[in-house]
Amino acid sequence: MKIFKVAAFTIKQLSRQHRIALASTSLLVVAALLWQPSSPLKQAVSYQSNQRIDVELPVEELDVLSEQNSEPMGAVLDPQDPEFSAPKDELEQQLEEVADVAHTHKVTSGETLGVIFSQYALPIADMYRLIKVNKSIQNLGVGQMIEWSVTEEGRVKEFSVKRSAKMTDVYTLTDQGYKFKQLEENGEIKPVMLTGRISGSFYQSARTAGLSPNQIQTVVQALQWRFDFGREARKGDRFAVSVEREFIEGKAVTRGNVKSLYYLSGSREVFVMRHDDGQFYDAEGKSLNRALRRIPLAKRYRISSSFNPRRKHPVTGRISPHNGTDFATPIGTTVVAAGDGVVVKARKHPLAGNYVVIKHGREYMTRYLHLHKLFVKVGDKVTMGQRIALSGNTGRSTGPHLHYELIKKNRAVNAMKVPLPQAEPISSKQRGRFVQLASDERQKLLAVMPG
Repeated sequence: MKIFKVAAFTIKQLSRQHRIALASTSLLVVAALLWQPSSPLKQAVSYQSNQRIDVELPVEELDVLSEQNSEPMGAVLDPQDPEFSAPKDELEQQLEEVADVAHTHKVTSGETLGVIFSQYALPIADMYRLIKVNKSIQNLGVGQMIEWSVTEEGRVKEFSVKRSAKMTDVYTLTDQGYKFKQLEENGEIKPVMLTGRISGSFYQSARTAGLSPNQIQTVVQALQWRFDFGREARKGDRFAVSVEREFIEGKAVTRGNVKSLYYLSGSREVFVMRHDDGQFYDAEGKSLNRALRRIPLAKRYRISSSFNPRRKHPVTGRISPHNGTDFATPIGTTVVAAGDGVVVKARKHPLAGNYVVIKHGREYMTRYLHLHKLFVKVGDKVTMGQRIALSGNTGRSTGPHLHYELIKKNRAVNAMKVPLPQAEPISSKQRGRFVQLASDERQKLLAVMPG
């Protein structure tokens, strides 16, 4: 009672205007508490309590909030579809028939086996199978080189981890599953000079000189920005290649890695040598790569759907891979080329809408989908950062956005995570020594060059 008296006394002290406002507010609160509208669902239950109504919704019509400004779950674009691929020349076709495409990765700080498998869209199930064969595969050290190849179905065919200069762990897929072996180089590593002259195609001439398909592939990729062996090799061109091979008791036991190459086409000279980091550089220590930018836009936009090759449909549970990165860009946003290259596709597709495909050398390709307007055509040469289109909402799309894909050696990879090629020279601390070694190596190759 004392509380009520105090409250009443306090209210009396208020001005008439404040007492009216307080009373009005109190009435509204009471009315809100007393008012309980009849629920449509409860009404339906009360009138039809003994009936059950099933409403079927088409799965493809269901929107997932996390996938707005993206593609519907059912709109899966096959990265191997010829519609979105660059045409292959004779050299690429020859290498594809006989050589396993080798994918490589240098382990960086904080990376795990799972992270690497995710970046390159490798089957997680294969990763667990490899771990089951030998758990040590999970123990990756910073700077170690990993190499793998895949089957036509996308399974890991061979996987190796170079533990040291002499030790390499190798996992090979067989009919009985994965087999593990550790290779140890017990012999002496010596350079072997292989020389030749172009009489037909570069591939056949290099094979005649003693180079393996994988070594030819290494040379072709190393020089992809300096010399195109598919288009520029001419009859009469001469070359010399240094290959590091392991010898035991005077007998070569491995084919070895390509160390350097000297190529002479008319008056044009091309020389490259591999550095300690595994990359090739010219005689002055300059990189042979062309850089790629991670985001093909002038500024950053929200990522509406990330790269996820194992994405599952929330209703059906089926795998509905997303092989690119989607940016929630308004219609009309400028899209730029991720790197120097040649436009190989610029057209319209029912799912992709207006799209552009750019080939960057022989190793990389980028795709830009759902565009509003194109500024390039097939055959155009573009440079990194050049405007190629305006983003849009064409094709099958849940909202305006840019779908961007990075293809490395014919496989879709995570453009936001994988290491990108950089056009940086050897560091100033190491360049002097490299230049001297390169000069000596060049003289050795010149000495054995065919006359």
